[in-house]
Amino acid sequence: MRKFYCLFIIVILFLSGCLSTLPPSTDPNPTPSPGSKNVTITGFVKDSSSGLDLWDGKVTIADRSTSIKNGTFSIQDIEPGTYTLTITRMFYKPLQKKVVVSRFDTTINEEMSPIFTPGEIDLFARLVHAEAKGETYKGQVAVAATVLNRVAHPDYPNTLSGVINQVVVSGGKKYYQYEPVLNGSIKTPADTNAKNAVADALAGWDPSLKATGFFAPAKVGTSSWVWSRTPTVTIGNHRFFR
Repeated sequence: MRKFYCLFIIVILFLSGCLSTLPPSTDPNPTPSPGSKNVTITGFVKDSSSGLDLWDGKVTIADRSTSIKNGTFSIQDIEPGTYTLTITRMFYKPLQKKVVVSRFDTTINEEMSPIFTPGEIDLFARLVHAEAKGETYKGQVAVAATVLNRVAHPDYPNTLSGVINQVVVSGGKKYYQYEPVLNGSIKTPADTNAKNAVADALAGWDPSLKATGFFAPAKVGTSSWVWSRTPTVTIGNHRFFR
């Protein structure tokens, strides 16, 4: 009788769920329980073509935003879960992807692609080569940066080729914005320095200090309009201005 009673009790406990023969959960990504430790997301963002760190940009995840600084960003106090990560930067295609945040601090590595076509990048590098091949590398990057600053400025065309090939008509005369376009030297293939300078400028290095133009003081007469513009910096033989 006692054995029957014990067996009866065990059956009742099993059916009620108090006993289980199932193994413990082996889910590698279990649903976080309330009160789970919040974590930090650290990211590194590079140009997909050059591999250079992007100097700046904006990152958004979990309704939180931060800025890229020298190729990296960090967002703290994120609850575990699945989120949409969005990264934007001028002259680059927006990046958007799903990110799973676990109970541990997370590091992610992302690459972004420029919006310009290979043909536009080649045109850009040929202009920098023609305009600044005799300058220091920093001076070449500065020249490249002024071109991008024009693309971003409302007073100039909003495309790379539009800025480079812009012709202004004044007093019945045509004025090319860049001498190499007028004399044809822009057709000369760019060297490695010019190509690298373009890549550095795209990634965000701007030695021109936000300038939109440049000129060689030793070659420009004092009556030229460029002398009336606000200078930003002088690098080598070029004075940069806004």
